[in-house]
This record gives sequence, structure tokens and C-alpha cells, in this order.
Amino acid sequence: MEKEKEYLKHLFQQEFTKMVAVISKLYGLEHIETAEDIVSETFLKATEVWEKQGLPPNPTAWLYVVAKQKTLYHFRRNKILERKVKPEIRSRQQETVDMEELNFSQENIKDSQLQMLFAVCNPAIASEAQIGLALRILCGFGIDEIAEAFLSNKETINKRLFRAKEKLRTENIKMELPPEQEIVQRLDNVLHVIYLLFSEGYYSQTQNQILRKDLCVEALRLGLMLTTYEKTARPKTRSPGATRACSTSLRLSGSSDCVARTTRS
Repeated sequence: MEKEKEYLKHLFQQEFTKMVAVISKLYGLEHIETAEDIVSETFLKATEVWEKQGLPPNPTAWLYVVAKQKTLYHFRRNKILERKVKPEIRSRQQETVDMEELNFSQENIKDSQLQMLFAVCNPAIASEAQIGLALRILCGFGIDEIAEAFLSNKETINKRLFRAKEKLRTENIKMELPPEQEIVQRLDNVLHVIYLLFSEGYYSQTQNQILRKDLCVEALRLGLMLTTYEKTARPKTRSPGATRACSTSLRLSGSSDCVARTTRS
């Protein structure tokens, strides 16, 4: 039972980041809170159904199907799809796409997560807020875990995240890679946030060793994500500091599970 709970915790954490990124990429960052709610509702339904019927043959595929259904239902019910979403998508996409179909292919998930990484690490957002958003949106940590990492409380964290998401809207930040001429400077900011995430785990004053390990591992995963794309796979991304971070994360984890989680697709 404990192993199953731990499996579900890790599954939900890693799929949360993927599904929120894919939904936000299609419908826009102005709907990021809706994306979070839809994914949370998907996990709630999974917990209820799987408790009664057992795990499905492919839990991840099950989550994606339910998330698609809930997303489409929400936007159709609120008439957001026809009035706002479709015109916006048409204005920024040349090719013909199925605008009602979420694409959970591995390629689109990776693209969506990379674009979300640059959106969250936009310099228009305060550095502390970037870290909070990264922990929630990019790493899938719960509010309780983020509050513990910052030695703060849930109310403060919720307010900080709310202000950061408002900034995404008011600054009209898009989920897209920066232009070629800006990517080097923007990459510096992304790497800085990843370094702060790692430091938050490695130097954290919390006594929760599992949380400290998870913070380091997630920072490492985000760093490795950058190395898989040609435009961001630069020498600074593969620096000796990144190698040391990898070694530290592995040492803190004390198991090969770290490798599996940092290289997950």
C-alpha cells in the first residue's frame, strides 16, 4: 500500500507539470489556473476510480484521456473556446490544427515544458516569484511543500503565486521560445533560477530530507531538459557546475531512482 501511494505521488507530480504545460500552450497562459484546476480534478478522479477498480494498464494514458475530456468540457461550457481561444490560436498559428484536441505526444510535451520554463523565468516576474512558480508549475510541488521549502506558510505562498500568475497575464507573456537574438540573455536567467532551485534544496534549513532531495533532483531535471534542445544546449548549460549538481543530487538520493526521474520523458 505504501509503495502504491509513493508511486501515485510521483506519477501525479510528474504528470501535473506535463499536463498543465500542454493545456496552457494550447489555450494560453491566461488560463493557467484553469489548467491547474483541471489537472487536479483529473488526479482526484483517478484516486477515486483506481481505489475501487485498481490501476489501469496504462495510468498515464488514462490521465491524459480524462484531462482532455475535462478541458474540452470546461471551455465549451463557458463558451470560452469559440469566443476567445480559437481566434487567439488562429492569430498565432499558420498551419491548420485541431484546436479542440490536446496533444499529449512526447514531442509536444517536451516543447510545452521548455516553453513553460522560459515563460516562468521571464525577467518581468520577480526572482522570488519565479522560484515559487517554478516549484509549482515546472516541478509539480504542492503548496504545503513549497511553504516548507521557503520556511513560510500556505497563505503567503498562495499570495505570491497569485501575484506571479497575474504578472503572466498583465505582461501578456506567451508560451514560446525567445527570439534568436534574445535566447542567450534569457537562458542566463533560466539557469539562474535553476541554480536557485538547486540551492533551495541543497542549503535548505528544512529537516525534511526527502523534500531537499526532490528539490535538487527537479532542478537537475530542468537543467538536463535544456541540454536536449539545440538552441539551449550551450556550453554554459553543460558547465562543470551542472555536473557537480548532478553528483550531489545522486548522492542525496542514495538510489538509482534519481536517474530515472531526471531522465523521464
